[in-house]
Amino acid sequence: MPGESLAIMTELAFMVREDWAQRGSAMQQSSATIRAWLGSSRPVWVVQKPEKFDRERPADLETAAYISGSRSPGPVVGFDRLGEISNHDKAAHIAVVALHPYGDREGEKLRAAADDGRVGRIYVQVWSRNDLVRYWLEGVGALDLHTGQPAPAPDPVQARACEAMVGEEYNGLSTGTGKATVIHLLRAFHADGYALDTTAWLRAYFAAGGSFRHAQSVKKFIGEMRDGKQHQVQKRFKPEIVQILRDEVARQE
Repeated sequence: MPGESLAIMTELAFMVREDWAQRGSAMQQSSATIRAWLGSSRPVWVVQKPEKFDRERPADLETAAYISGSRSPGPVVGFDRLGEISNHDKAAHIAVVALHPYGDREGEKLRAAADDGRVGRIYVQVWSRNDLVRYWLEGVGALDLHTGQPAPAPDPVQARACEAMVGEEYNGLSTGTGKATVIHLLRAFHADGYALDTTAWLRAYFAAGGSFRHAQSVKKFIGEMRDGKQHQVQKRFKPEIVQILRDEVARQE
């Protein structure tokens, strides 16, 4: 059921690199906060290219060194190993630190591990505030260790609209019926007073169970509509769709 990722057993936390570093003035303090949240267990470090971790990935190594307090943190594995970690018989006692996931593939591996719920704790160091992984973390209620609290919960009516978008993922959202569904819902909500706000919509999309791959299309259409582009798509919903969804949410409360 869409949105059930909010009920995962795995504890999730993150910081955006900009907040972690604060122009080089806060790395030690931020790292101490992360260590305290991770607990006493030695974490598993998950990176995009573990074979290049100590040679060609200086930002990963620097981050790991600060957080771990060691010049040679380990063990270091790739995102493909997250499933193996989840299946470990002591997964509930394992803490994972995922460094700078960027692509859809890394995001989906993290999402699968979090939804599985068997790994005890996952901390994600986010490279950029605009990375999709940040919207996913906020959408599923992860703790932002910079602010000390999770992001506000997504608007429930937007989340209900995003469930309709997620329902079209099997056909894709970049063209055809999927695209029409996204565009018409964005238009309807904008006409109802909702801003074409990337953060709000993507939080809601991920809270509704949306995938990283198709979130790219949603993000793209929001940006294009904000820039004034007129998309030619078939009609998908009644003019009063926002009120219909609002009533559905009210009935479920």
